[in-house]
Amino acid sequence: MLDIDWLAEPSRARKRIIFARHGQYSCNLTNVCNSDPAVPHHLTELGQQQATGLGERLRDQGIGLIVTSAFLRARQTAWFANQALQVPIMVDCLANENRVGSALEGKPVRTFLDFIRADPAGTAAADGECFLDMKARIRRLLAQLQRSSPDTILVITHGWPLQAVRVLQGAIDDATGALCTDMPGNCASIAGIADGDAFEPG
Repeated sequence: MLDIDWLAEPSRARKRIIFARHGQYSCNLTNVCNSDPAVPHHLTELGQQQATGLGERLRDQGIGLIVTSAFLRARQTAWFANQALQVPIMVDCLANENRVGSALEGKPVRTFLDFIRADPAGTAAADGECFLDMKARIRRLLAQLQRSSPDTILVITHGWPLQAVRVLQGAIDDATGALCTDMPGNCASIAGIADGDAFEPG
């Protein structure tokens, strides 16, 4: 009989993963932080239109699954996009927005950026999450998705996670990502091929 370690980690197949930011919601208009999924914020009418358009743009991409963060704005974006895609939707907290911490929740984004400016990627509030930790969480999400069945997966997520994706693809560095420089807009998407620890554009 072959000597096989049946308990070893299963192999991870190459997957095409499309990350997309949620549609516009109220805090985008007021430019304040919302990193608590228990505080619900709905998409605006424009955000609903953006989400519908996202699905239409991706209709022919062969998407077999939508993974969304736990935030209401992301789940609503997934629902509107799925009117064109008609695939299963699952919630995964690994796709959540970064945690700014209770002291910064609801505060202006500029206040958060000033707080982390000295060490953008490594600074976090006591109950928050720094950019480097959030990037590691996105790596875990990528590893997890490689073990799923569909060959192409759409992930509805948030601004900072999309910045982490840009870092993983070598487009920007950690500090630039953390400071929200050139952050993709609502319902912008970034596609890549997850292959082991690599996530190359594609």
